Amino acid sequence: MIAPLLAQAAGAADPVTDTLSRSQQLLQNIYVWGAQNGLKFAMSLVTAIIIYLVGSWLAKITRSMMLRLMAKRGMDQTFAGYLANILHGILMVLVVITVLGQLGVPTAQFAALIAAAGLAIGLALQGNLSNFASGFLLVFFRPLKRGDYVSAGGTEGAVEEIGVFTTTLNTLDNKKVIVPNSGITGGNIVNYSVNPRRLVVVPCTVGAGNSPAKVRESLLRAPSGNPHLLTEPAPVAVITLLQEGKYTMELRAWCTAEKYWDALFALNEATKTGLDRDGITGPLPAMRIIKE
Repeated sequence: MIAPLLAQAAGAADPVTDTLSRSQQLLQNIYVWGAQNGLKFAMSLVTAIIIYLVGSWLAKITRSMMLRLMAKRGMDQTFAGYLANILHGILMVLVVITVLGQLGVPTAQFAALIAAAGLAIGLALQGNLSNFASGFLLVFFRPLKRGDYVSAGGTEGAVEEIGVFTTTLNTLDNKKVIVPNSGITGGNIVNYSVNPRRLVVVPCTVGAGNSPAKVRESLLRAPSGNPHLLTEPAPVAVITLLQEGKYTMELRAWCTAEKYWDALFALNEATKTGLDRDGITGPLPAMRIIKE
């Protein structure tokens, strides 16, 4: 009677014993591997870390040297930054592949994995391929560059950055607008900074009873003392619209492109002050007679 109980107890203990045996075998295998390969793996790991740190530093230095070299040669800042970023990305990919090879990862399989991942990403982002192609067009044909004030893609602002897929603009009220590159190349691009001079136009609608000569004389005094305006070509005042009971005369003066807004705001204020001083009256409100 006692023998069967002992046999049953021994059978119940078998799973625990097997688990302990497997754990001991695993620990023994880890110990053997560590004794044989631990030092080699530690040295490979330290070497891989050194390769990554040095490679990252060299990639950063190479990018900075490339930017300085292209700046000395007078290359466009936007184009230079675009090329430098591409070069930095390529170098970092090479550094990562070298690090993985140092750790024993088969680089050929890793390259195949990158190719497969690139194909999957390309299929997922196929709607952005037009933005990618448009980014190349913007960089290489340069209809606009960093710092230009433009109207494009349904918005207006100063170009901050031309990226791979999008372009960033800063508006006058300091709002950042990100526009898809295809939205810029697919429509009209108005670049206000590419020409050295811009025309400042101040339209003034006055009553028909005001003498055009008097209005013109008042308007032409407004540019005097404005440091942002050019003396050549000289400012002019012309009638651009005739309507019943009123007409519109425009004051037109030239300024440098970068001083446009300063010139416009100052000229608006000087024009209003001059018209009030000279007694130039506006159009009378329309009267409607109701017959009963």
